[in-house]
Amino acid sequence: MLKGARIPVLPMARDTGFGEAISHAVATLPTIVDPEREWIWLIHDDLSVSRDALKNLIAEVENKPNIAMAGPKLLGWHDRTHLLELGISIAANGNRWTGLEPAEYDQGQHDGVHEVLAVSTAGALIRRDVFEKLGGFDPNLDLFRDDVDFGWRLYSAGYAAIAVSTAVAFHAEASANERRTVDVAEAFLHRPLLLDRRNAAYVLLANSSWWRLPLLTLQLLAGAIFRAIGFLFAKLPGYASDEILAVGTLFLHPAELVQARKLRRKNRLVPAGIALKFIPSRWSQIRLELSRTAGWIRSKLFPEEITEVRDVSVLDENLDEEDLLTPASNRNWFTLIKRPLVALPTFLLFLTFFWSRNRFGAISGGALPEQPNGASDLWDIYLSGWHSIGMGTSAAAPPWLAVLAISTIPVLGNVKLFVAALFFLAPILMATTIHALLKRLSDNRWITVTSALLYAISPIAISAINSGRLATVAILILLPLLIIAVDGWWQIDQFTWRRIFAISLLIAVLASFSPIVFVALVVITFVGIFRDYLASNQGIEVVLFNNRLHRRIVLAVAPILICAPWSFQLIMSPSKFFIDAGFLIPGGGPNQTVLGNPGGPGSLPWNVLSPLLIILVISLFSSTRARGVAELGIFSSIAATLLSTFSMTGNGTLVPSRIYPGTLLTVVTVATISAAVIMLDKLRDRLVATNINFRHISAALLLVATVLYAGSSVAWIVTKGADTPLQAGKEVVLPPFLAINSNAKTLVLRPRSVGNEVSLNYYLARSGDATLGQPDLAPQERDQIKNAVRELADGSGLTSSTTFAVHGIEYLFLKSPVDENVARIIDGLGGFNRASSTNAGIVWKTVGKTGQILFKDSSGKSSVLVQGTLGITVNSPGEITVTENYSRGWRAMQDGQRLERTRSVDGMPVFIVEKPGLVTLMYDGTLRRAWVSLQIIVVVTVLVMALPAGRRRREIEDSVLA
Repeated sequence: MLKGARIPVLPMARDTGFGEAISHAVATLPTIVDPEREWIWLIHDDLSVSRDALKNLIAEVENKPNIAMAGPKLLGWHDRTHLLELGISIAANGNRWTGLEPAEYDQGQHDGVHEVLAVSTAGALIRRDVFEKLGGFDPNLDLFRDDVDFGWRLYSAGYAAIAVSTAVAFHAEASANERRTVDVAEAFLHRPLLLDRRNAAYVLLANSSWWRLPLLTLQLLAGAIFRAIGFLFAKLPGYASDEILAVGTLFLHPAELVQARKLRRKNRLVPAGIALKFIPSRWSQIRLELSRTAGWIRSKLFPEEITEVRDVSVLDENLDEEDLLTPASNRNWFTLIKRPLVALPTFLLFLTFFWSRNRFGAISGGALPEQPNGASDLWDIYLSGWHSIGMGTSAAAPPWLAVLAISTIPVLGNVKLFVAALFFLAPILMATTIHALLKRLSDNRWITVTSALLYAISPIAISAINSGRLATVAILILLPLLIIAVDGWWQIDQFTWRRIFAISLLIAVLASFSPIVFVALVVITFVGIFRDYLASNQGIEVVLFNNRLHRRIVLAVAPILICAPWSFQLIMSPSKFFIDAGFLIPGGGPNQTVLGNPGGPGSLPWNVLSPLLIILVISLFSSTRARGVAELGIFSSIAATLLSTFSMTGNGTLVPSRIYPGTLLTVVTVATISAAVIMLDKLRDRLVATNINFRHISAALLLVATVLYAGSSVAWIVTKGADTPLQAGKEVVLPPFLAINSNAKTLVLRPRSVGNEVSLNYYLARSGDATLGQPDLAPQERDQIKNAVRELADGSGLTSSTTFAVHGIEYLFLKSPVDENVARIIDGLGGFNRASSTNAGIVWKTVGKTGQILFKDSSGKSSVLVQGTLGITVNSPGEITVTENYSRGWRAMQDGQRLERTRSVDGMPVFIVEKPGLVTLMYDGTLRRAWVSLQIIVVVTVLVMALPAGRRRREIEDSVLA
């Protein structure tokens, strides 16, 4: 067709590069007559230019001898309001930089003539003499980035480039968008991204100043690795390999870079740094990314609303011109506050300020221990193979520590700030997540918002916040999201595998805080499988049954594997399934639980009655789907009530405490509120249309009970709700001087009177008060220590000091208020020297040789060894006893040989030393590191499977790309 139109066509090989083809075409042109007035205009076959584009380009370059390159404003091919480019540059990590937002709408905001580093070769106007002087496009750049490279060399030669917005062109970007095969010789794998990233690195390393090369190399390598990881998470392994191969293939041929730098040096009149003003700073890139992220979040949180438009077909003759100019809606702050979705968080924010007036700052108390200073401390606990808690333990740390550490990233790892903010914002977060669930059940926003408010001030929410129950707070916030995710559970065959793995990840997070979630998961899975089996006997397809079976099994097993090996430890100790994170603080028992109030410290008093039970009973008689939801609530309420009748020990507490059914009551609360919303939706219309019957009475009873509870609970929160166990600035338990030695064990005693009998509660402290995560790891105390403490209380403990010394317990601390009778007994028994007596309590030091490392020589003489930087110095043969719980991980090395390890009668590791010398004592955490490595593999695999898969550019619609 071109030949028929008498347009000259130069045939070349198919794999000829773009630059080589242009140079060949220019070489066939007649000799230059007027160097400053002869220009080359490059038009791609996927480019359409406006009629006056060339005219406007020429108008801007005339009489400007320093301008040697100009380009048009490039708009999208399909969406011609989509601004593609108005000049281009390159970032230090190799990214193509336009300074524009994705799919930015062209409103003339960037119009004008701008000096730029380069313009796209699509529509570029280049002075022929300069083009030939610089040798044209680099032959090593067959395709992509040749425009940026040429612009950089242009500036180094003393010329400049401009972008002209009055010249408009429309570009399809066929090669970059993978709409055509990249078959140039340089693209050995015919992959556009590989060629683009390789050429980007080439341009930076060939044109930059020599002193910037080391930093650029590191940036390119790091950028390639991070982008490759991102592509792997997006399930695009091909793109990930492109990133790595791009840098690798370039570095395999360093001679190309050396030769390219030599050629550029010949035409360089000014330093290469002249182009740095066009290279975006790191802050510019971050700012643009933040702007994009903020825009995306804004679009998700505040979707565009349809504004009211006045459409009057017949004008009122009484309206004058001023009336016609009056806006249709007159919005002010009052009308904004009246909107339910604004009124709810506003009210909760004011309520929370009153509620949290004693919780501004670092908080602790109730079930919440003190928090460490930074997230690194949480990671240390989580990754460590040995924990110096009590008599020591090698138990795996609960995964919620890792979840919490990751969650502190927005506050730069400040754990105390994050926990304080979480408890402060908890009511608002609870209301937000439950509202996301309730709005699926009703379109009436006043009903859903009011119900969300009741959820935020429900008895379980108030109790969890006031008593510092981190696990229950997390469940209250996340459970509604889980219910949304598992919507359609019975037809699980319709769930995509991506959805299955995403739900598994969310369940694992919930179960890490409250292990009873595992129990509920297994029960629900078996019920689902049994239901599917019954349906299969009624003619359901076997393939459908298998699809459901596979998904249910994966959904049940994946969270257990994610939380391994901690989840395996729960199976070995089933009682731990019913203990949540933090200290074990008792609940109020079944009488309160049956009414929806868990009881215990910080809970609502008995006279503030919740309407939960009334709503559940009424819902059972509903003809709507509220009945099914209420049945779940009733079942959970019965389970919670039964569970609250049991008592157990754990998490560092030796006194049996009633189980706190926080998770089950959260299920009850969610089910109750959901059932109420389903019943109340469009209830008014049904009541108006019928005569007075039981529905009217039930609705009135429900309304009265709810209003009374809301008023009384809010009043209690404002008045007495702040005086609860969770407080800021709680006093420390141990005196500061006991925390100087990080390995010293202190037995903290608290008298407990039951009738006329006095017993001693105790726990073994190490270097200070318990911090976040330590109660969950606290090992069960030994019978020897229990008996020694009991004998202290009854005055028969003549050998108690010996028992304490054998176990490395150096101090006894009787905390205030001091029981003088107990203090006299300890003073009179012998074996203890009173070290101090302050307002905090009384401290005794154990008489005898005791410490973390004890040594007994061949003659039976005992001494305390101190571990130095290099190890322990032993002066004679004997036995080294480590006053920690026995574990196979304990190692002792001497002269490169491992010492024989035995287990003492007291359950501690003992090492046999046959000669004097230096002994290195350590705990081998290889097994823990192996488990953590396996857990990382499982978590990353599940996370990759749960993330949305990215699309290759050739899979994206043309209208979206251009």
